[in-house]
Amino acid sequence: MPTLTEYMQMLPEFFVPEKANGVDTKVQFDFTGDDGGKYYVHIHDGVCDVHEGEVAGARTTVTAAAADYFEIVEGRLDPMKAFMTGKVKVKGDALFLMKFQQMFGRKSA
Repeated sequence: MPTLTEYMQMLPEFFVPEKANGVDTKVQFDFTGDDGGKYYVHIHDGVCDVHEGEVAGARTTVTAAAADYFEIVEGRLDPMKAFMTGKVKVKGDALFLMKFQQMFGRKSA
């Protein structure tokens, strides 16, 4: 099973640039608990960059237990249900987070 860092570093592989036209923003992820950490994703110029640490001026900050994030990524926990039950907390532009999710998907071979 990949680590949290490995999951975050895989995000650019699933980025669909066409779904991010004109977007230039940063999203902060704060993961708590075992294997937790802080990461931010910078979407700009049709590119998705992932960095460890914190960034000032993030449009949206997502806070969740690392274990819950693993469940979401692996498809065992619905992201909306996690949000509605308080497992995922969002600060800032929560509506943008829905658009952010749409910028990622499986790429066909």
